[in-house]
Amino acid sequence: MMISVTHDFDKFWTMMVNRPGSVRKPMTPDQRAKRPPAVHPVFLTHPITGRKVLYCNPGYAMRINELPEHESAAMLDTLFAHQLRPEYRYMHTWTERDLLVWDHIGTIHQAIADYLPHEERLMLRCQVMATRVFDPAFTAPARLVNV
Repeated sequence: MMISVTHDFDKFWTMMVNRPGSVRKPMTPDQRAKRPPAVHPVFLTHPITGRKVLYCNPGYAMRINELPEHESAAMLDTLFAHQLRPEYRYMHTWTERDLLVWDHIGTIHQAIADYLPHEERLMLRCQVMATRVFDPAFTAPARLVNV
């Protein structure tokens, strides 16, 4: 049996609206209609590594659909507490010409809302479909180590 979770963009938006100093307005009905809730499996199998991936996060996940509400809330709290442990976190302080790369399937990420709704965040996304898995036993040439 697949265990599923409902994700809702409005949860993320509402958290941004409620942050101290926020000037964001709640989503309009039209905006909500363009981003309806979506249901996904709680756990996926990573297509390259074959490892299990937890596919829900505190920014969007609303409830585990196969559990009663109180059990869903308790389970999500447990899963989120695990995901957000300090040893799994990385916070980046941006500087000009930075490039960040991560495995989107197995990583949760959150932008700091230090920009206003009318300001744009410039992001370029490049998605790579791998045909080979990186071999960590490979030793890169010295000239590439600190790139």
